[in-house]
Amino acid sequence: MLSRYVNGSPMMCLVKSETADPAPALTSRAVAGVTRLSATETVRARITLALELGLLSLGERLPDEPAIAEALAVSTATVRRALKALADDGFLDRRRGRAGGTFVARVGSAAEPAATVFRGDAAEIHRLIDLRALAEEAFAGSAARTATASELAELADCVNSAASAEDWTSYHAADRRFHLTLAALGDHEWARATFGELLRELYQYFLPYPISYLHTVNEDHERLVTALRAGDAELAAKIAREHVLALHSTMFVGLDERRAENRSGA
Repeated sequence: MLSRYVNGSPMMCLVKSETADPAPALTSRAVAGVTRLSATETVRARITLALELGLLSLGERLPDEPAIAEALAVSTATVRRALKALADDGFLDRRRGRAGGTFVARVGSAAEPAATVFRGDAAEIHRLIDLRALAEEAFAGSAARTATASELAELADCVNSAASAEDWTSYHAADRRFHLTLAALGDHEWARATFGELLRELYQYFLPYPISYLHTVNEDHERLVTALRAGDAELAAKIAREHVLALHSTMFVGLDERRAENRSGA
């Protein structure tokens, strides 16, 4: 299934903790169903959606609880509760000992109310993707004209960190740093805070992806840095825009829509 994906940026999502502050008006909407879920429910929904879509494989070992918690912006206790519940329901296998950990025990569809809530936010997700594409296109075009060598070196370091990531949790950290670093370049200081909130809103909906796929996504980041170093504002803006717009197809909303089209055409 991954061979059908186009290069995008399917980063693992950041989940609001139960005590998170509300997002600002630009990106926050009362109709977004995911805002009604607890952090534990969102962790469970993401994992079951990834299992259903084939993004996690049977027998695959999940990262440890602190790593997952950091990537999802929730507490380790929240992750532990979600993983235990999934293990109790037979989705995961929790093993003790030196060779222990949490492993995928079952793949395929599951009746998950929280996952249904995620899917109900499809229109909101597409809206956030479009807003992000506009912002990153502007950031990249500006950075190609104004970024210093040291600033571009920092951006390249994010690319290298993503390339060396061994799982989706460490990749997410590098990926998030890349996009926030890009936003900090150029002449758009007025937009940076809003962009950070926009990312947090969109990251609520990202799922875990195989690290092999995420490494191919990182090639977009590398191409963007090359364009920035060449001072090619038009190319840099195009790469940034297409990198984000690909999320319409590569996030779970796009995968759901593609599956529906395949069923209707069968």
